[in-house]
Amino acid sequence: MRFINLVAVVVTATALLASCQDSQNPGTISTTTPNGRTVTITAVNDHSVKVTNCTAADTTVTTQATPGIIQPFNGKIQKTTSATTMTLPSGLEIRLDNTTGAVSFVANGTELLADNAIRTSNGNLSTIALATDSCSSFYGAGERGHALKLNGDTLTVYNKQNYGYSAGEKRISQMNISMPLVLSDQGYALLFDDHAAATLTLTNPLTYASECPSPLSYFFIYGGNESHLADAAIQLAELTGRQELPPFWALGYITSKYGYKTENEARGVIDTLKMYGYPVDGIVLDLYWYGTETDMGRLEWNQTQWPTYRQMLSDLKEKGINTVLISQPYINKKGAVDNYNLLAEKGMLAKDSTGRTHDVTTWVGDAGMFDVSNPDTRQWLANRYKQLTDEGVGGWWGDLGEPEVHPETIVHHNGMTARQYHNVYGNVWSKIIYDLYKKSYPDTRLMTLMRGGTTGLQRYSVFPWSTDVSRSWGGLRPQIRIMLNSGLSGLGYMSHDVGGFAVNPELPTDPELYVRWMQLGVFSPILRTHAQQFAEPYHYPEYGPLLRELIKTRYRWLPYNYTLAYENASKGLPLVRPLNFRNHDETLSDIDDQYLWGDDVLVAPMLEKNAKSRTVILPDGIWVDYNNPEISYQGPGKINYKAPLNVLPMLVRAGAFIPQTGYDLENTSGYDASHYTILYYPRGRELITTYTMFEDDRTSTRSLQENKYALLQFHGIVNGRQIKIGMKTTGNYPGMPRQKNITIVFPGIMPDIVSSIEVDGVNITPTAYEHKWLSFTAAVSADKPFEAILELKSGLK
Repeated sequence: MRFINLVAVVVTATALLASCQDSQNPGTISTTTPNGRTVTITAVNDHSVKVTNCTAADTTVTTQATPGIIQPFNGKIQKTTSATTMTLPSGLEIRLDNTTGAVSFVANGTELLADNAIRTSNGNLSTIALATDSCSSFYGAGERGHALKLNGDTLTVYNKQNYGYSAGEKRISQMNISMPLVLSDQGYALLFDDHAAATLTLTNPLTYASECPSPLSYFFIYGGNESHLADAAIQLAELTGRQELPPFWALGYITSKYGYKTENEARGVIDTLKMYGYPVDGIVLDLYWYGTETDMGRLEWNQTQWPTYRQMLSDLKEKGINTVLISQPYINKKGAVDNYNLLAEKGMLAKDSTGRTHDVTTWVGDAGMFDVSNPDTRQWLANRYKQLTDEGVGGWWGDLGEPEVHPETIVHHNGMTARQYHNVYGNVWSKIIYDLYKKSYPDTRLMTLMRGGTTGLQRYSVFPWSTDVSRSWGGLRPQIRIMLNSGLSGLGYMSHDVGGFAVNPELPTDPELYVRWMQLGVFSPILRTHAQQFAEPYHYPEYGPLLRELIKTRYRWLPYNYTLAYENASKGLPLVRPLNFRNHDETLSDIDDQYLWGDDVLVAPMLEKNAKSRTVILPDGIWVDYNNPEISYQGPGKINYKAPLNVLPMLVRAGAFIPQTGYDLENTSGYDASHYTILYYPRGRELITTYTMFEDDRTSTRSLQENKYALLQFHGIVNGRQIKIGMKTTGNYPGMPRQKNITIVFPGIMPDIVSSIEVDGVNITPTAYEHKWLSFTAAVSADKPFEAILELKSGLK
């Protein structure tokens, strides 16, 4: 495929600059208004356009928000005396008034958004006002914890840490990852090409006011005819970039604490988890790996506390445990003074307007700040990360990366002020590690925990989390909203500190809360416990069997969850999805206490203390109770779901296929792609469903690019008293099992309902899965489609 560079002159690591002039790109229309402003619309792909509006004297900015490529133009352009219209293959029409420069975006005869081409300035603020349609519910804007639906909100687009936050606090409308974008449930998205401090007001008109000194540009992204929120998310990710497949171990359980202080403690935590039968794949080392709090910025092991750290890393890896290390943007002037002096002398630290090193005051004392806009700083950090990675480190944690302390009097190496550079700092920092891995470890998948950044952060294999949430029921409640809005914005792996990080000294533990939080964590993109105290599940022995079973459930769901990772990497779909993801049901537009895990599983966590039941909202269709599958419900509607502490309310869409491992794992290294248990939920008299499961070697960084993967395509047909199940495999990858043992389980359906089962023309005897549900097992060849026909004594309900 041929790509055209959006602009040609590279000026900084975060922005590209160009003069405001007519483009020669065939997918461009433009006009110059009587007041001397040129409005240019450039088709980026079949679904998206970029709009610029500037004078001949202006310099426009293209930030790192997108990879900055334009696909060949496949649309049509029609010009009349009064207007020029560009029509894209997706069905989007962009109409440009040749006199005023006004722009309207139209689909199926309906105007979705309108730009009157008027730009206003007030001091250092530049403002765009856009008229919206009257039907849209808006979502996204990065990490937002105050609400799911953002209509009517004025959002600050400036990253900010909120220690110990809780539901109901206004401050969590401004969190650590801010993005100047929104998605509409009418199937479109809007992205401002900017990372400066700004405000985004979601009224009509929608306004965006930024401190960016250059004229503002924006992208309009259209999902396609009859599109939904899902289509907008797919096309937004197509524009801003999709995250690569994760390390497979990252989908297991990861233990973390503030902090493991010694080698003996870290080894002991893993040994204790294993002794109590908990599967585990990772351990995160907070700041004590380099000594104490005031050693921040040393980026060197403290060999008194970690005397044989290289051997420890090797021993843990042999047990299937990957070690993740923390680093921060700051170099403490006490414990890391040698690094501070070296970097200050070489000009690699942030400076003031006079060119002097600009110290900052962090929670652990005075420090310098890495100026990652400086190529020399980036190289120094990459060298240090490489040295540590070569010793056996398995992943990285970028903490405080909003940046948490970022004085407005700082002027960065690239000339940007702190308020202009603040939001993008985390992206550039993440890219340092990402580029290092691409250069030095091209065959290793990367996990970087990062809590700061802006649009496009997902391109750098980042696994964000919702930072220092309070260990409280109020801390638990916003996590679904945060995952949903972040996921729609492109951050498919947004997760949270399971158990709650910031501990109330007067109530350091709440076992009920810990269990309920763990239930949410098992069905979150990343399962990682983290807290100041009592982080690990073995601290709650009264609920040990329940917690152990929950973490084992995480491992049983690996085939389904890895397929969600594939959907994210190949299409940009989030793992956690709102209930109105694929429909226009207005009653579902603001449901923020339950979600879809993929398309077919509805999760409704328990978020209130002492609650034993809750209301669950059902979208349209038949929904099967996951915990009591003999019970089904017809949606749309609502039900009262009884949920004692050992129950997480979950429902499965009728006809769904849910692949499971079917066996216990100590860690993900024991995964066996030749054995699967498939839960199949046929219901009703007539039903046709399909499901595609993803497989590859689980290690390659180029599985998708090189087509080295397989898709297991299932279909199910219910027709009266007959059920047909089929499966075929397409694709291949090195080491792929040529034959699989597949156990099909029908939760909620008893064996005695079946009169016969025929598998590939051979009659077999049904069995009772776990002494209860109908099941059968078949040997399935990768080279031959598989089909089973079940004749029933009576129809399904």
